[in-house]
Amino acid sequence: MNYAVAAGHDATADTAVEILKAGGNAFDAAIAAYLTAFIAEPCMASGGGGAFANVYTASGERLLFDFFCQTPKSKQLSAAIDFQPIEVDFGDTTEVFYTGKGSTGVPGSIAGIFAIHEKLGTMPMSELVKIPIQYAKEGIAINDFQALDLSLLEEIFRMHPRSLELFFREDGTRKQIGDVVQMPGLADFLDYMAREGQAAFYQGEIARKIVEDYQHGGGYLTMTDFKDYKVEIREPLAFPFRQKTVLTNPLPSIGGTLLCLMLLELGENAPQQLPQGEEHILQWYRAQREVSKLSRLPEDLRLSLQQVLQRNKKHGSTSHFNIVDQWGNAISLTMTIGEGCGYFVEGTDIHMNNMLGEAALLPHGFHTWDEDVRLSSMMSPTIVLNAGGKAEVVLGSGGASRIATAIAQVIHLLLDYQLPVHEAVNLSRVHLGHDVFNIEKGFNHQLSPDLFEGTLKAWNNQSLFFGGVHTILRHADGRLMASGDDRRDGVVRVG
Repeated sequence: MNYAVAAGHDATADTAVEILKAGGNAFDAAIAAYLTAFIAEPCMASGGGGAFANVYTASGERLLFDFFCQTPKSKQLSAAIDFQPIEVDFGDTTEVFYTGKGSTGVPGSIAGIFAIHEKLGTMPMSELVKIPIQYAKEGIAINDFQALDLSLLEEIFRMHPRSLELFFREDGTRKQIGDVVQMPGLADFLDYMAREGQAAFYQGEIARKIVEDYQHGGGYLTMTDFKDYKVEIREPLAFPFRQKTVLTNPLPSIGGTLLCLMLLELGENAPQQLPQGEEHILQWYRAQREVSKLSRLPEDLRLSLQQVLQRNKKHGSTSHFNIVDQWGNAISLTMTIGEGCGYFVEGTDIHMNNMLGEAALLPHGFHTWDEDVRLSSMMSPTIVLNAGGKAEVVLGSGGASRIATAIAQVIHLLLDYQLPVHEAVNLSRVHLGHDVFNIEKGFNHQLSPDLFEGTLKAWNNQSLFFGGVHTILRHADGRLMASGDDRRDGVVRVG
């Protein structure tokens, strides 16, 4: 076999490999791996969240599955809104998110799984759920990164009685590295889902229970929201860069467009200076500064993108995994629950999202969302095609507003410097946000703050704040290499 997997957890990656070895394709493997991530990466993946999957098939088909969260159809509330601020401390900076039932959008995870399966899957769903069900019953030990994530989000995970049972010890302290998390309710749900299809979540008893709790508890969700949810299948945004073609998440999600604009701002020629020096920092500062001046509204970004592509046309708290199979199928899937809203669906161990509490998704401020629209997102699962039309680089990242800049920098290092994939993924990064230019530890510079508009912030270490860009690279001779991002304890499997 000739396959590669880059993921955020050993269990997620191992599940994908088992499906590939059983004869499944990359898309079968992705479905099973995503379901395993509900148990293995519970701070980032859930049936109550959403995702994007960028797909490139061996026959050359390009598809972007959007199963991100939808805004509710109505802003009318039956009870006072449940919307609570939570501050997350990344060490060198903090960020505020909002939780509670009033922060939840209509989840798309389960619908997305079935959409991928219907169009591209080859194995029955009853087979694809077996490994995730086993993990949910037997449990998975908390590793270093999941322990860190739980510590960051502890306040949210203390909000619901079921969460206290799953993620905390009998003495009330948070589970630590090596402690096992079991989700028997999720095992039962996955078995039911495999038999009943997506209606198991979007219709019937489970949906009615969620709606009842939300209508009486300060949330917006209704049965109509669940019944009417649909996966959007789009053409990926395609743009030229360094004689390659980059495929990424299109509008109305903004992350892929920002990724495109940043890469094109680097200019048409590969830079000559070595990475991680002063010129490298300034180059990325200038590119990010130009993009930061643009409106974040999708329609405004559409115009900016058209202008930049016309100019360049002659030159041609999220997790992620990538899978390339032996036939050349590739999938790049980025998943999220935001930080979670703190509500767990009774009997299923499913944690609902807080996407209406994410400031980065609401450019006009909280509670300004329009009813019944697909939320925009920074998530940007990306595939780079070589001149022969093969998937050469498959990558993506978590990291909220830092996603596009993290992915762009890895692509830049791979294509402009031809660095080994592990080095390109784990070199230090920069990020400009809210007039603060963040420089991760590892750069060699003595730059004056006077060169930058706003604040220059030097970090004391590498941090998950700068994303987690798990990546697969295909060499010219066909060999597959992969790297997980050390910032998020990424893992790889190559066979």
